[in-house]
Amino acid sequence: MKTLIIGKSPKCDIVISNDYVSREHAEISIVGNQYVYYDHSKNGSSIGGRIINNERVTVAPGTEILLANRVPLPWTQIYMMLPMQGVVVGESGTQVDCVAPVADVPPVAAENIPAWVYVVSFIIPIAGWIMYFVWRNENYPKAKAASNWAWIGFGVNFLLGMLAGAA
Repeated sequence: MKTLIIGKSPKCDIVISNDYVSREHAEISIVGNQYVYYDHSKNGSSIGGRIINNERVTVAPGTEILLANRVPLPWTQIYMMLPMQGVVVGESGTQVDCVAPVADVPPVAAENIPAWVYVVSFIIPIAGWIMYFVWRNENYPKAKAASNWAWIGFGVNFLLGMLAGAA
């Protein structure tokens, strides 16, 4: 994934000489088939009239973005340096209302997980480790399989615990 750094520093991919623009004001990249704009400046950016600061948003090609709420983002340079399929330089029809926060995967609510899943993920590791210690001298392959299932159950239990703690 290629990312363009935008700012007034000569090290930036797109250099904008303006006192209100930070040295490394923002970055823009393509995720999937969408431009993703990330402002990490002190002065923020304005996207379609909405002020953002330290926020990552998806934007349509040509969306009006003002760095520090003053300097327009040079889309022509972005199209040339970071081309996207289906976008033609000079294309009209800016879509401002499509600004949305970037979300990779919608979170799973812990309350949507049935209680039996928690119970099973707690019992499997205990049963697996008990069987391991019972079978380890008599039938090692069987004991090893029980141990593997115990670790898998422990991992599932751990993930469910993390999920429940985050909810």
